[in-house]
Formats: sequence, structure tokens, C-alpha cells
Amino acid sequence: MSNKAFDLVIFDMDGTLLDSMACLADWLHRAVKDHCPASVTPATITRAFGPTEKQIITQFVSKDLVQPCLDAYYDFYEREQDRVFVYPGIDKLLEAVRNQGIPMALCTGKSRRAVEISLKRLRWSSYFKVIITGDDTTRFKPDPEGLNLILDQIPAARQRTIFIGDSPADTEAARKAGIISGRAEWGLQEQVPKMIAQPDYGFATPQTVIALVDSPLRHLSGAENNKIAE
Repeated sequence: MSNKAFDLVIFDMDGTLLDSMACLADWLHRAVKDHCPASVTPATITRAFGPTEKQIITQFVSKDLVQPCLDAYYDFYEREQDRVFVYPGIDKLLEAVRNQGIPMALCTGKSRRAVEISLKRLRWSSYFKVIITGDDTTRFKPDPEGLNLILDQIPAARQRTIFIGDSPADTEAARKAGIISGRAEWGLQEQVPKMIAQPDYGFATPQTVIALVDSPLRHLSGAENNKIAE
């Protein structure tokens, strides 16, 4: 049996590795606000998160305006990257997983162009063996398509693969893919209601993930997984 805690660690991006959700909503709102009702606010945009930026914009403007709005969004995204912050402890977490020899992958609904802009700025590209974006799938989380595409490319046992994300959709996608779910609670603005899908692990800080990765014996499989890492 492997002495590693997991065969594979998959991360969501926004709200999990990056404190970026408010920025994304602001940039998308500024890109479409001149072409849609005043009732559309950054909060409205946030509720539409899940698919790619282009698919989100399509919900708010006419077809002929989608590309101009998308171009405006990417302009904001590239020029204002200094507004996006890495959550404290994430760099140490990525290093800890790599130091344990555990492959990592990224599964996000955002576009590949946006992902590559962020990864280049952060110098994170070398961390991830596989990167699946919203451009690579036809269905977005909670559908497990993206996770399954990763598992098609990396030889890892599903019962020893964990997907760490911040949203209930991430938890549900992991469940449907038959892998372990971990909720990144360090960026949550409010408690997730108990009636919503609960993860196998709840992580208060990136350090709690590091502790699990560094101590394989703490990792329990199957039904015993319903423990919250503290």
C-alpha cells in the first residue's frame, strides 16, 4: 500500500487557491453593465458563476455583443491582476504536496485564457500535471466531466483521489466522480447550510491540508472519510 496520503490532489482555482471571486464579478459586471438592465449587479453575476466567462456573458447581453464584452473582460483581467491575491498558506500547500511526490491537477470552470494569465503571473504552471478548464468540457460542475477527464490522464485510484474546492458544486462533482471531497473553508464568506452536500473533509486553513498530506496514517478511506480536518 502507498505511504502517500493520496494518489492525486485536484484543486479548484477561484475561491480555493485565489481570493478572486469579487474581482471576477466586478470585471464581468463592468464588461456588460452598459448593455443590460441596471438590475444586473456584481451579485447577479456571482450567482451565474459556474460556466466559462463567455457563457456567463451570454446570459446578460445579446449575441452580437458577447465578443466585445468578453474582450473588455479580458482587458480588465489582464490589467488588474494585482487585485487578485493568493490565500495565505497556499504556496506552502502546493510545495508540500509536490514534496510528497503527489501529482496535482487543476479543475476550474473559467476559460483557459484566464487560467493561463493567472498561472503565468503566479509562476504556478509547473505544479499541475493536468489542467482542465471550462473550455475543455461541455458540462460544468457539479457535473463530474472535468474530474473524469483528469482521471483519464493521470493513473490514480478514485478512492485515493481528493478534489479540494470551495463550493457545494465542487463537493457534488467529487461525489459523482467517485472521489474524495474536501472543502476549502478559508475563503468562505458564510457557513454552508447543513442540508447542502457535505464534504468528506472540511479544511479550515491550508495548513490543515498540509497536516493530512504529511501524515498518511490520518487518511481514512471509504465510509470513515466523514471526518473534518481541524
